[in-house]
Amino acid sequence: MENIFRGTLSPASEMGEGPFILVPTYLVPVEVFSRGMMTRTSYSFFTALVDAVSGSVSLHPPKSILVDESEPPEGKRLEPKVSGEMAINLAEDAGRSMGKGKWTAAFRYNSVMVDREKIKPTWRVWKVEGETMIDTVTGRRENVGTLVAAILGGCLPGVSTGAD
Repeated sequence: MENIFRGTLSPASEMGEGPFILVPTYLVPVEVFSRGMMTRTSYSFFTALVDAVSGSVSLHPPKSILVDESEPPEGKRLEPKVSGEMAINLAEDAGRSMGKGKWTAAFRYNSVMVDREKIKPTWRVWKVEGETMIDTVTGRRENVGTLVAAILGGCLPGVSTGAD
């Protein structure tokens, strides 16, 4: 499969030394027009970060997400499982469900538009420190234990691969 992912999401702070895990991510520009009986009409712009491995989506203000066009650092590159078309559908669904957590959501309607020409496939960099992974974009820490060894090494410690 051709690698369409270029550059990295700009880190919030200095990345330092690796090892790194590179997660393919789609940046999808989303425009949301919301109207309802219990809320004011609004028109908002967001950038949806669609994880191409898990399909998870997070919405961010467009100016808070920047792409660094330089070559990503050396590290384990995960294979994408989500296509560009699926990423668009996931971003649209996230925009439609935005603000639907209250009882007033029954009276709210979100209309979503995606500019398909401005979608950017890029890499999201996670730094590995022991059994912890750090998202270089947000600084969020995830304790994943031996999963890191499985991702970086190809197998879990203490588990025979049959190649012995």
